[in-house]
Amino acid sequence: MPKVKVPRKSTIVDMTAMCDVSFLLLTFFILTAKFKPQSLVAVDVPVARSTKTFSEAVTITISKEGKTYVGVKETVTRYSMLEQMIEKFGDKYPALKTLTENQKRFFSLVDMWGTPIADMPRVLSMDGSAFKHYQEKEMPGVPKDSLDNQLVDWVQAARYATDGNIKIAIKSDKNTSVGPVKEVIKGLTSRDIHRFLLVTTLSGDEAAAPEEDLDKVQ
Repeated sequence: MPKVKVPRKSTIVDMTAMCDVSFLLLTFFILTAKFKPQSLVAVDVPVARSTKTFSEAVTITISKEGKTYVGVKETVTRYSMLEQMIEKFGDKYPALKTLTENQKRFFSLVDMWGTPIADMPRVLSMDGSAFKHYQEKEMPGVPKDSLDNQLVDWVQAARYATDGNIKIAIKSDKNTSVGPVKEVIKGLTSRDIHRFLLVTTLSGDEAAAPEEDLDKVQ
């Protein structure tokens, strides 16, 4: 009886379709990725297990040296916040009323602000390179002491600009002493602001930066 010959089959697998899909996925992720902008103030935030995030907030950043900065993500909101500062607190801070339209638009383009109001007309008149140097080397922070608490006025202005539909986040370096943080919280609670967020980094994943929600009640 003759042997039955088993037909040989090729072991080569056509990978063309898989390569096409891989490159399509790679192209999609490259085109849709959003890179995290570099922060002007280096802050090493504490770690936590919370994975809550927020999209729109007025962020109070406290540096390792205890300096305080205020930031809002959206350009339109920043412009409206400045307009509200002029309307609500213009008599308290006369320098605000001297700002020109170009200076207001300049302010709306700055992510993080850390300048005393009296010095705003001078700072907002700087050219690009001078302002960049000022931001990186000389920006002193927003005053927050009990006699001149401009920080809380900026937070209130952001709330007026958004009809209260904005969260308040505190982002502090893990090595910052507790004094400046308590000072910020005391200022907020003095204006009946008892609910805010503490920004942290997800434990075990330094790249991620979720936030921990905190209900502050005194």
